[in-house]
Parts: sequence; structure tokens; C-alpha cells
Amino acid sequence: MPHAMPVRPFARALAAVVALAGPLACAGAEDAPTTTVTGLVDVYTQASLSHPASGALLTGRSFDVRHSSFALSLAELNITRSTTASSPFGFTATLTAGKTADLVHATEPGGATNYKLIQQLYGTWTGGGAHPVTIDAGKYVTMMGLEVIESPLNDNYSRGLLFNYAIPFYHMGIRATTPLSSALTGQLHLVNGWNNAEDDNGGKSLGLQLNYKPTAASNVIFNWMGGTEGAGAALPYALDVQLVDLVATMALTPKLKVGANFDYASATRSAGGGGHWNGLALYGRYQACDTCAVAARFEGFDDSEGLRTGTPQTLHSSTLTLEQAQKGGGLTRLEYRYDHAGSAFFPSAAGTSGKQHTITIGQTVKF
Repeated sequence: MPHAMPVRPFARALAAVVALAGPLACAGAEDAPTTTVTGLVDVYTQASLSHPASGALLTGRSFDVRHSSFALSLAELNITRSTTASSPFGFTATLTAGKTADLVHATEPGGATNYKLIQQLYGTWTGGGAHPVTIDAGKYVTMMGLEVIESPLNDNYSRGLLFNYAIPFYHMGIRATTPLSSALTGQLHLVNGWNNAEDDNGGKSLGLQLNYKPTAASNVIFNWMGGTEGAGAALPYALDVQLVDLVATMALTPKLKVGANFDYASATRSAGGGGHWNGLALYGRYQACDTCAVAARFEGFDDSEGLRTGTPQTLHSSTLTLEQAQKGGGLTRLEYRYDHAGSAFFPSAAGTSGKQHTITIGQTVKF
């Protein structure tokens, strides 16, 4: 059956991971590790009011890039094996398919198709004692930013400018996490760099996270990563990149929460030149009823040397999202978004435009 061919790599990867996981833990087993399987399917349709050609790819967007088309954004399967005091080894596998998987790995030095089925695959070891340490080794999503790849885990359907341009998507390497106090957790990273399961320059990047959670309703996270990026196919010269990422969230009431994300990065070339980029995003979400919510996001992103967008410019974006949850894990979102650029950056009926209005309907189902 020729039409079944494209799913075979995904099926082979799934079978291998399930075999590694072994049998699910018995309900009565004391201190036994458990294997958990979850997943989601995410589809959407979207229209740009600038009326570009049907099926055009919209710039400024991370994964919801298709105009005037029904599209599969992401199919995802998560398999995790927990660690316990008697069994300190576990693993996490996140298998993906769809346009999101393509775009996450679009600049992968090891080949855009070689790793796209595996968003994450890492082993975990947890040591006990007075100062427990958790070590993860393998391929994992970045710790940077307020937003994540999976749309149901964000307050808006689309991912923002900072997610798309300011930070990486994933890393290959090792990280160690340990509690520093009852409210503060520390994390160290040693990785190949940004979005490279296979290293493209031989250099490594270091990362640090301090996660401060003084109350159940508030959280402040400081992230830093520094190292040499590029000198490969995606960027034919090396840059020393230093990135600072700050995230803060607070629940003002049981129904209202707010958040902020700030990024600043400098990039310098050993031969001279380089530049910087920075951005700020503000978030708000109101739970209007048990199954409905409204969320807003306002962003600005400065790319004055064009290192991230390819054009020296400043981008602004405003997003309003209406949400309706359904029984069984369904989530429908209706979203209006306005993007403005300092150049003719967006596709339109006239060719390009400095403005982009979009209306998106996204449907996800989690299991």
C-alpha cells in the first residue's frame, strides 16, 4: 500500500521506544517506576487578511504558517519512564510528525529530516540524599522562554515573536538539576548549541537556570546561555552568542494570571562585527468559566542588525485568543493576530507588506 509508506519511520521509532519502556508497572508494586503514554493532535485553518496566494507561507509565525488551508500542525506521542529511589534510571521520548516537526528542525546541521521524528529523547538519572541531583542526557527542548512547542500548553494558539526569533527550540547535551532551597532550583547545561543534534562547529554552549517559586501563585525564572554558534551550513561564520532570558508569571486571582518574558542577546564575530537582538512580551489570561477563557499577548522584537529575521527591523505583534475546552481532551481556539514590521516583511496580494492581520481556528485533542 504506497499511501502507508510515509508513516513507517514514525511507527518504527514508536515500536523501539515502547520496547525500551518495558511493561507498565504493577499497580501494587512498591516504589516501582511507571511508564506513562500521552499525546496530542493539533490541526488548524488560517487566513491572512492581506490575501496572499492560496497556500502561501506566512512570515513572522513559528508553526501556524499556512494561509487559506487546513493543515496538520503537530501529532505528538510522549512516553516517559519515571525514576524512583530503588530504580534511579528513566527516560523521556517525544515523537512528532507534521509541519511543526519540519520547522523545528529546519536548520539542523545533521539534516532537516534526520531528527524531526524525535523532538526529545533523553535518559534520566536521579540521585537521592540531602541534596538530590537529576541528570538528563540526550536531546531535549530548550529551557528558554515562556512559551513551548505544544500549543495547548500555551495561553495563545500561535507562538509569539520571542519564541520564534529570540531563543532556540532544542539542544543536544547534558543538564543537571538540583534544589538550592525550598523555593529555588538550579540547573546547569552543557550542549552542542542551538538547534543542533549534530554539532556544526566543534564548540559547546553553557547554560544556567535559576527557578524561583516563592509561592504557589508566582514564579520567576532566569536563564542564560553562551557559546559559539554557526560556522556551518545555516550560518557560514561563527558568532559568540550570549543570551539572557527572563520569565515571570503570577496568578493575581484564581481566574486571572499575567506573565512577562524578556530576552536580550549579543552576537560577536571573532573577525569583527555582529550585533544584538532583544524583545519583550506581556501576557494575560482570564478564565471566564470552567471551560472557556480569553488570553492576550503584546510583543515587541528589535532585530536592528537583521541577525534573526534577515532584515534590520523592529517587529510588533498583538494577539487575542478565545478558548473553549471540550470533554475528552478537546480544545478549540479562535485567534486574531496583528503583526507590524519595519520592512515589507509579510506576503500580501501586492507582493509584500509591512502589516499582517490573521484569523486562525485551531483544534487540538489530547489523550
